[in-house]
Amino acid sequence: MKRLLALIALICFLVYTGVYIFVYLFRAFRLPVAEPGTVQIWHGDPFARAILVAVFFMIGLLIVLFLMLMRPGAHRAGAMRVRPDLWQWLVEQGERTNEAPERIGERALAIYRARIEGADSLRQ
Repeated sequence: MKRLLALIALICFLVYTGVYIFVYLFRAFRLPVAEPGTVQIWHGDPFARAILVAVFFMIGLLIVLFLMLMRPGAHRAGAMRVRPDLWQWLVEQGERTNEAPERIGERALAIYRARIEGADSLRQ
C-alpha cells in the first residue's frame, strides 16, 4: 500500500510539474520579442527554452525509471520463475528436512552447475 501511495504521489507531482512546464513553454514560444526596458529573463530566449525542455525531458526519464523499478520482481536480482510442480516438490522437501525451499533450490542449482562445468567429475 505504501508503494502504491508513493507511486500515486510521484506521478501526481510529475504530472503537475509537466503541465506547468508545458504551459510555460507554450507561452514562451508565443512571445515574439522581449519587452523593452525590462531586466527580467525573456522567456522566448533559446537558452531558457532549452533549459525548460531539458527539465521536461528529465521528468519523463524519472517516470520511466520509477516505473521500471516498481515492476514486479525488479527488486530481486537474478530472480527466475519456477514451475509450480517444481516449487511444490521443493516445499515438500523443505517440510521433510525442515529447510527453506529456497535453500534447497539454491543447492540443487549449485550441484547442477558443478556437473555442467565438469567440477563434479573431479570429486569422483
